Order: sequence, then C-alpha cells, then structure tokens
Amino acid sequence: MSTRPIPTRKPRPLRNWSGSARWTPGEMLRPTEETQIVAALHRARRAGATLRVIGGGHSFTPLAACDDTVMTLDGYQGLVRADAATGLVTLRAGTRLWAVADLLRPHGLALSVMGDIDRQSIAGAIQTGTHGTGARFTGFAGMVRGLRIALATGDVVDASPEQDRELFEAARLGLGAIGVILEVTLQCVPAYRLTLRESTENIDDVQTRFLDDSAHTDHHEFFWFPGTRRATVRTSQRVELATARHRQHRAVEALQREVLANGVFEVCCRAAALVPPLSGPVAEIASRAFAGPGMTDDSHRVYAAPRRVRFHESEWAIPAEHFEEAFDALRRRFIDEGVRVTFPLEIRRVSADDVWMSTASGRDSVYIAAHRHHLERSAPYLLMVQRTLEPFAARPHWGKMHWLGARELCRLYPRFDDFIAVRRRTDPDGILMTPYMRHLLGE
Repeated sequence: MSTRPIPTRKPRPLRNWSGSARWTPGEMLRPTEETQIVAALHRARRAGATLRVIGGGHSFTPLAACDDTVMTLDGYQGLVRADAATGLVTLRAGTRLWAVADLLRPHGLALSVMGDIDRQSIAGAIQTGTHGTGARFTGFAGMVRGLRIALATGDVVDASPEQDRELFEAARLGLGAIGVILEVTLQCVPAYRLTLRESTENIDDVQTRFLDDSAHTDHHEFFWFPGTRRATVRTSQRVELATARHRQHRAVEALQREVLANGVFEVCCRAAALVPPLSGPVAEIASRAFAGPGMTDDSHRVYAAPRRVRFHESEWAIPAEHFEEAFDALRRRFIDEGVRVTFPLEIRRVSADDVWMSTASGRDSVYIAAHRHHLERSAPYLLMVQRTLEPFAARPHWGKMHWLGARELCRLYPRFDDFIAVRRRTDPDGILMTPYMRHLLGE
C-alpha cells in the first residue's frame, strides 16, 4: 500500500506552555495516517536520527525536546469506537482532552476523572502520568485497557493485559520511549454531573482533616498560599446526569474566572516578579479571594478551568500515610526560609494503581504541587520543595520539573528495570531516546 507524503512544517523554534523548555527541531512532521507514522519511524531508523512526539506541550520538562525530528499527532484525532455497554472507548492518540466529552456524549459516557487542565492530548496525558483528584480514582494511565502502538522497528502492535502484557504495562505510561501511541482504549463510565463547592478555611484544620475528608468525598483538594493561615478547599460530588445544572450568571462567572482569577492575578504576579517583596501581600489577598462560586454541571465543565497565568511547576507523589508529616516539614521549611510566593501549593489525592511507572504505583498517594510565575526564578524554590519531600519517598510527576535521574528513580519504582528491558527490546537503536531521556532512564 502506498503512503501519501507526510505533511511537514518548516522547522521553527518550539516551546512548551510555560517556556521552561525551548528547542528547534530539524523537521516537524504532521502525519494524518497510521502509514505515515510508520514511514517516519522507518526513515528515522535508517538515518540513525532521533524522533519524539509532542502532544499539547503542557509538560514542564523537555520530554518532547529533540534536535532531529519532532512529530505532532494533531492531525490524528477522533473517536475510533465506543461501547456503551462495557464503557470501553478507543480514541486516536492525538485527540485533545477538551474534545473527548463531545465525542462520548452520543454514547452516554464520560471520563471517570479529569485534571483541571484539558489542553493535553490523550496520549500525552497517559505517557506523562496526568491525574486528577479523588481517593477512589486513578490517573489516566490507570484507565487504559488497550493500546495500538507503532514501535521504533516499524511494527504496529496491539497490546493489552491479554496480549503482550509486558509491552502493555510499560507502554501505558511509557514517556514516549516505548513507541508511538496510535490509539488508546480507556475504561469510561456513564455520563454524570458534578456539584462543586469552594470555601476558605483555616489551614491547620484543613491539613488535619485532609485524609479523612478526601476518603469520604468523590473529589477533594485544597490550595494553600505559603505564609498565610488560609486554604481554599475545593470539593466535588458526583450526581446523576438528570440533576439540574446550576451556574452563576455568565457575567458573574466571567468576572471571577477570567477577570479576577486570570487577568488581575497575572498583573499581580508580574508586579511581584519585578518587586519581590510584593509576593507576600499578593498571596495574602489571593488567599482570601481564591474561592470561587459553586456550580453543578456536566463533569468536564466542572473539572477544567481556564489557566492563562503561566507558571513553572513541580509535583511530588508521596504515600498518603506520610502526608501530614511531609506537609508539616514543608511548612517548617517555608518558615525557616521566609518563603513568600504568589502561587499556592495544590494538594490532591489518588488511588493506588498497578502501572509500572506511575507515581501512584502500588500506593495510595497524595500529590503536593508547587508553582512559580514564569517570569520569576523558579528553580531555587522548586528544588527546595523537592529536597524537603525526598525523605518521604516522593516520586516526581514525569511531566513536571524535577532534578532526579536514573540513580534516584530506579529506587522509587520497583518495576524500573522491567521497564528498561521492554524499552531496549522495542527500540534497540534508541531512536526515541534523547539526552534528557537517557538521563531519566540511565542509558
């Protein structure tokens, strides 16, 4: 079968969403067919070149950065099949999360959980360990029930728990190092709505109750601005699809979500970047005003929120039973260091899963995420958070900033060596590997 030429774009500088990674590839491929993706892999292998796939660009690390060939699957999107009876849904890898709800609506299905950003591709979300919050729910990789993969050798294979189990386990969170994901089969659920409530509460009370509250609430998280006594608590309960929608008037919601949460906050963050002593007052004001109005709506409309203020982020997964001790250690460190930042810490919880390279693999986990405005020097602050949480067996989110390499990571993941073995088998020539990937995996 002949293959149509792969659409290409003249190389130009690329950057991720926050600007923490910038690079210029040798070429940018935009395939629209499976055969074109396979042809690109064959060509890269013959040339001894490196090929990486870029999704929505929302990773804060240089996972997709490559000086040779970068491939985007934006032209390879859509629903392949959906089974309303089983809830199994197959999507092309480039499908963006914000588009999934409309694709699933005719089948009465929805994603079981989402994060608060929906700009990622589905393949990018599973390859980096994207997650939401909820003690009964896993991240996206834990929802995967099957994969169609183009390997670096040019072979196209289907993998599942019943078919090539080891490949499936490695590839469902594979960092783009196992092959090019073509299709993702997810376990979805009947469509539902969420009722959201947000409140401002004392941080000591919120911290003490977090594990209990998150265990008894569908989706529970909180935000704490270091240096303040207040936390914004965000709680969502799942309700029937027939439950009436309720949202603020559009003008009121636009004022809260766009003008205040994005426009005014951006101005304040920029001011603090120029005059660092302003960080304290900005955090103090934001901690009082961060809670927004409640709502009841379709699940995807509640999970996701506009995030227009750019930041750098680091996020760490710790065993849930160590949460209070770890959070206490951070609070003490912030006091000792006099930390004042404009962005809050975000605290979420997820269920344990059995994904080899998942940050929640084998353990009920709490995530602690730290952010810094993109115009500020983020590394010292984020590195301090990393070093404070390291004694608690903290695993870094694969798509967010950290300073660990294979020597540390192999101790955090019991199946690390198994993952490396599959990677070497599926890509013996290392065409999917970059210097950054070699740093992570020790090859």
